[in-house]
Amino acid sequence: MFPLHPHDPPSVGPHRLRARLGEDAYARVYLGGERVEGPVAVKVVRPEYATDPSFRAAFTRQVEAARGLGGAYVCGVRDADLGGAVPWVAVARPPGPSLAELVAAHGPLPVEDLRALALALALALEELHAAGRAHGSLWPDGVLVSADAARLADPGLEWAISDTAQRAPHPAFAAPEGGATPATDVFSWASTLCYAASGVEGPDGLARVPLQLRGLIDTCLKRDPRLRPSAHDLVRMLGGPAEPAAWGSGVRARVERVAEAQAAALESDPGPGSGSGPGAGDGSGGTGGRGADRRRRVGPLAVGAAALTLVVLAGAGAVVALQGFGDDRDQDGPDPDPRAGTALVTGEGCPDDSGFPAPEDHPPEGTTYWDPVFSGDGRVLAATSSAGLTAWDWEAGTLLALPTADASAVVRPVFSPVGCTVAAGQSVGYEGREHAVRIGHTYDLATGEATEQLGGQEGPNADGLWTLKPKDVENLAFSPDGGLLAVTLYSTRREDSTVVVDTATGEAGATMAPGLHHSTVFVDDRHLATIANGTVHVWDSGTGEEVHSLTGATTTRLAAVPGRTQVAFLKDDRVVVSDYTTGTEVASFTRDEFESDDSPVLTRLQVDSGRERVYATWQVSTETGAWRSRTYVWDLETGEDLAEGNGAIGAYSALVPHPDGTVLAASTTADSRLVLVDPDTFEEIGELG
Repeated sequence: MFPLHPHDPPSVGPHRLRARLGEDAYARVYLGGERVEGPVAVKVVRPEYATDPSFRAAFTRQVEAARGLGGAYVCGVRDADLGGAVPWVAVARPPGPSLAELVAAHGPLPVEDLRALALALALALEELHAAGRAHGSLWPDGVLVSADAARLADPGLEWAISDTAQRAPHPAFAAPEGGATPATDVFSWASTLCYAASGVEGPDGLARVPLQLRGLIDTCLKRDPRLRPSAHDLVRMLGGPAEPAAWGSGVRARVERVAEAQAAALESDPGPGSGSGPGAGDGSGGTGGRGADRRRRVGPLAVGAAALTLVVLAGAGAVVALQGFGDDRDQDGPDPDPRAGTALVTGEGCPDDSGFPAPEDHPPEGTTYWDPVFSGDGRVLAATSSAGLTAWDWEAGTLLALPTADASAVVRPVFSPVGCTVAAGQSVGYEGREHAVRIGHTYDLATGEATEQLGGQEGPNADGLWTLKPKDVENLAFSPDGGLLAVTLYSTRREDSTVVVDTATGEAGATMAPGLHHSTVFVDDRHLATIANGTVHVWDSGTGEEVHSLTGATTTRLAAVPGRTQVAFLKDDRVVVSDYTTGTEVASFTRDEFESDDSPVLTRLQVDSGRERVYATWQVSTETGAWRSRTYVWDLETGEDLAEGNGAIGAYSALVPHPDGTVLAASTTADSRLVLVDPDTFEEIGELG
């Protein structure tokens, strides 16, 4: 379970969203609350499928056929909107982790718990098959483990993807003959139990299945579907029909901890992007997807009050409040031998011409931009966009380079303070992996060299295959002298999330920050800060030890105050600047109309110590269900809002100062253009994209 991202909607239909659970083959999945019937998993179809008529038809068939299904061991459909711009479905969601998350965090199940799991899933399949329905997509992420039993996370809605993609939603667990039949469900049942017994995906884990169950599971893995038992047979072979045995004390305790965190999240009211509520980074799990490790990027979205509105009708007059994450094209994996031991930052500044090929044409009309950033010498402006990572000679108004067409909008690009290297996230497709992996990269614009930054994970082997499940990059940050690069992965377990890389050699050093951490920033040349579960942590990058901490943060946004032992973050309804060495609060800024706005979300925070300014941008939902942005520019010393009364300041969803303060770069709220802004009047003075 993860905090809502600033791009996530606050609600879908009547369902107020509390946290992000992950993604499955076709949808982003959220935890929603229902006062009468209990929590639900709200599955919002990704835009690439929402605009596909064949998928919509298949999805509608699957949901309509599933209405009324669901019992003791199958989570049923509670609610759906199949005709809206972006279809969604709400499915019952008992508290607890997915089987995949339980095994990944604590290892294979003991034999008695494995037997209870086997019987519960066999009962679920028997129920579906008796109703004339095959599940078609059984795998560990689609199994929920609650305190009393295991359940299928839905009645098999993921199979809608196969009608358009002509493939099983989860090939590692699918039967060799393909299709969705009772016999293929039995094969997937056996593959899922192999994983539960071994931690290995698919039938390859059979050798680690306890002898008490190995013969039965082996029979279910027969290549000839006629030789496999039916779900009805499985129930009888496992001692049913009867209720599965209770979980052992170890599994039950682990499940209850996750369930308590999810219950706390439902009782609280965290806004999108808040990482401080219960369950943020607690390892509690999702449904239907491998959480952050299985996420895919989604296309442009605008958030509505009752549903999401996909912006697909050009000229329809819709105001785009949130632009999305670019397209989701997989590409061939990179050279499996990352260039360790190579300098990541070269040259003395940004050259007139980039080492990367200049695009023949500007990005296509309608390209949307977000997260601009200036180079250390101020000559180049980079920005992620729906066309990829763009690099501009902003004074000439020309596009210098497009280092990658698959830049991620989740990771904000950062420039090294020296040289001309920009670090950003890139979606990379790998053989054997269903979804692209978000990998950190450094792009040296002077030499045209791109280097993978895998963080604290091993990466693919010589054949380009991942031995362990990959983790997506969450944050990248350079030290003020450019000598270090911090790479933070989206880690929900107890493993360290962050590794520090020497930019002169490319070699990784200490790891630090166990669990899920956000907003990695260097506070000086040696120390970096992260934020997790409402606490700001300051780490020694050389030893990996935590040296300072500050409590009370109420969002995941964090900014360093250059040249000082201070950080800025949101504390309740105030942006505060605190000295992390003494814990002393040295400045505080209050946002106007905070109480009257609906669920304000702090999306950007930056301190410009050169001009003594604090830039903070909030997004607030409106009565129409759209979002509006409002940027505050406070004088760091006096607390004066320099943008007060300036209507133009609401036109920007990102506002970034040039190193010498002579100009601001911005992404516009209404149409996500990349523009230049006067730093005193905050009026638009030029357009790039």
